Amino acid sequence: MHHPVSHPVRAVPSTLAATLLPAALLLLAAPRAPASEVSAYLPLNLAPALEARVERVLALAGVTVLERPIRVETVAAALGAACRIDAPLCAQVRRDLRRYQQDWGVSHAGVEAAAVHGGRPRSAAPALQATPLIQPNQYGAPMDARWQANLGAYLGLGSHVLLNGGAVAYPGRVNPTGSYLSVGTARAQIDVGFRPHWWSPLQDSSMLIGTEAATMPSVTVSNTDALTRLGIRYEVFLARMSYSNHIVWNYPNPGAPGGYSPGFTSGYPRLAGFHVSFEPVAGWSVGVSRLMQYGGGLRGGNSIKDFFKTFANASKYENLNAGQNSNSEFGNEQVEFSSSLLVPARRPVALYFDYAAEDSFHSENYRFGSGALSGGFFLPELRPNLQLRYEFSEWQSNWYTHHIFQDGMSNYGVVDGNWGADWRQFNASVGAQSQMLALSWQSPRGFDLDVHYRTVQNGRGSGIDYKRAHELSLQWAEPWSSFELGGEVDGGRDEYGSAFARLGLFVRLDGAARPPVSAGEAMHAEEAGGAAQAGAGASGADQASAPSSRYERFVSMGMALSHLDYERDAGAVPPLKTYQGSAHLGFGARRLGDAHSDLGAGIDLDNIRGRLFTGLRALDYRYRMGSSLALTAFFGAGRYAARTPAYGWYAGVGAQWRNLFPGWDASVEYRDGDHLVRNKVLPGEVTIIYPNEFYSFKGEAIYVSRRF
Repeated sequence: MHHPVSHPVRAVPSTLAATLLPAALLLLAAPRAPASEVSAYLPLNLAPALEARVERVLALAGVTVLERPIRVETVAAALGAACRIDAPLCAQVRRDLRRYQQDWGVSHAGVEAAAVHGGRPRSAAPALQATPLIQPNQYGAPMDARWQANLGAYLGLGSHVLLNGGAVAYPGRVNPTGSYLSVGTARAQIDVGFRPHWWSPLQDSSMLIGTEAATMPSVTVSNTDALTRLGIRYEVFLARMSYSNHIVWNYPNPGAPGGYSPGFTSGYPRLAGFHVSFEPVAGWSVGVSRLMQYGGGLRGGNSIKDFFKTFANASKYENLNAGQNSNSEFGNEQVEFSSSLLVPARRPVALYFDYAAEDSFHSENYRFGSGALSGGFFLPELRPNLQLRYEFSEWQSNWYTHHIFQDGMSNYGVVDGNWGADWRQFNASVGAQSQMLALSWQSPRGFDLDVHYRTVQNGRGSGIDYKRAHELSLQWAEPWSSFELGGEVDGGRDEYGSAFARLGLFVRLDGAARPPVSAGEAMHAEEAGGAAQAGAGASGADQASAPSSRYERFVSMGMALSHLDYERDAGAVPPLKTYQGSAHLGFGARRLGDAHSDLGAGIDLDNIRGRLFTGLRALDYRYRMGSSLALTAFFGAGRYAARTPAYGWYAGVGAQWRNLFPGWDASVEYRDGDHLVRNKVLPGEVTIIYPNEFYSFKGEAIYVSRRF
C-alpha cells in the first residue's frame, strides 16, 4: 500500500512507540494476573525432528498455531493433554524440553557439508540477472551452499531475564539469528535482537514474514499467557531491513517538470509489524497481521501522528494528494487474515487458511487489490508414527515488489515471505502458485524419514518464459550418542527448466538423538496426562480422544444459482450481468460443541459462467435448534478461475434440516462472493481507470450432505 504523509520527520523513537502502543492497549484491557517468567523459544526451521514432534504434540492437544517460533511454555502446557493420545511421543517431547528448562544450556546446534550440481542460467537481459536458487525457509541459504551451520544457547538471569545467543551461517553470510535479550513477564515479553518471526498457520510458507530471508534485528513485544476469555495473543515488532541503494526519492529541481527530478536515496528501510489472534473456543483460532515498510535514507522516519493515520485508515493515505510526489507517501504495506481449526477426530486433522493482500482495492480498507490465498491440512496421526501435510499458496502480481522500495519486501535480496516468490527473476512483478506435500515417519527407536515435494508455477504476463519448477527432498536421521546423524538429497528443476541436485550430510544436537522412550517413561507420561486432564477439565485433546460423535466429516452435492456482475473497468465500462445455474460440490469437517454450537471448515466448488469458483470456508458455523433444525453461517475467501485468478471475500447464511435420512442433511443457503479481484497483467488488456477488474456474485444453493 502506498500512503502519503504531510510532514515526514526523522523520529525513530516515536515510530517505535506507535508500533508498540497497540500491545500496551491490549495489556490495559486484560485482567490482572500474577507476573510470571519469560519463556524461551524452540528453534524455527533449524531442528526438523524436534519441531516435527512438537507440531504433533500441539495438534493432538488441540492447540492451534498462528505464529512461530513456538514458546517452550506453550509446549509444556500442552503435554498433559497430548499424553493420553500418544504417550511415547509425549515422553520424548518432555525429554526434549529439559534442555530448555535449565539455568543455561545449548538449545540446538548443527553442521552440514554438501555436494552440489547445477546452477541458474544468466538472463539475456542485463537488468534482469537471475539470482541464486534459494533453499526454502533456510534464512537465505542458496541451494549451492557447500556447507551450513547453526547454533543456539541461552543463559537465564533470574525469572524475568533470558540471554540468548545464536547464529546461522553459510558461504557468504553469518547471521546472528537467535541472538537476543528477553525480559519481562508472560503477559509482556520484550525481545531485543535477532529474533525470527513467522506469521502464518502454514508450516512450509508464510506470505508476510518467515525464515526465507536472513533474520532482521528487531524489538518485539508479545505474550505467552492468553489474555481474557477470548484467548488474545499479540506480537508487535519494529525491525531494520538490509541496506538498500534503490529507495526512490525526488530531489528539488526548479527546472524540472513539477519542480523535482526523480532519483534514489540509500539507507535502511524499517519494517513495523502487528499481529493479534483470538481463540474464543478451544481448537479454533483466528488472527490478523499487518506489516508496514517505510523510511530509509532521505525518507527518514515518520511522526507518530502519520504512523497512526496510516495504521487506522490505510486506503485514505495510499494515493498522492494533488501537487505532491512520492516523497509524501508513507511506504509499503501488507495485511493478512488467518484461521486454524483442529477437528478432534479419532485421527485428528488441522485445517488452516490465510487470505492476505499487498494493497487495498479502490480506496476501500476491507477489500484487497493484490491478494494471496493459502491453505492446507495436517494429519498428525495418519498412521502410528506417520504424518501427512499438504499446503498451497497463490498470489497476484504485486507481491514483494514496490515502486518506492525497488528492492521489494526483501532482506539481502531474498523475499521475507513465501519461498516460491524467490523462484523467479528478482523483484519481478508476477503472480504464482506454490504447493507442498510432505510425508514424515518416525520409527520407535528414533529413526526419522521425511519426504517433501514442492512445486511452483509463475504466472503469465511478465514476458519471461517460466517453467513449472519442482523440488523433491528426502531427509533421514538416526540417533547416535548425544547427536543425530543424517543426510538429505534435494533435486529437481528450477523455474527456467535447469536441473539442480544437492547431497548433504549433517550432524545435529537434537532431541531426536536420544535413547528410545522406555515403557516406564511412556506409562509415566500417560499417567501424568490423565492427571492433568482430570484436574483441568475438558480440553481440545479430551475431545480429540472422545467418541466419533464429537466430529463430522461430510460431502455435499446439489445445485447453485448465481447472479454474476463482471466489471472490466469500474466506472468506465458498464458491468456485464449474467444469471446461471450449476452443480454444487462441497467437502468439509466440523467439531461438535457440547451445547448448540458447532464449528467447521470446508471447500465449495461451483461452475460460474463456465469457470471454476473455489470457496474456502475458514469458519463454517452451525447453531442447532432442537434435534432437526439448524441455522448456519460461514465466512472465508474465494478464488475465481478467470483469465488469471481473482480473489475476494466469501460469506453466506442458511438453514439446515438435520437427519433428513440417517446420515443425510439438507441445506439451503444464500451466498455472496464480494468483489473478487484480478490484476490486468496479460498482453493486450486495456486499462481506462483501474489496473484490475472484478467479479461479484450473489446466489442461492440447495444441497444434501452425507456425513461420515
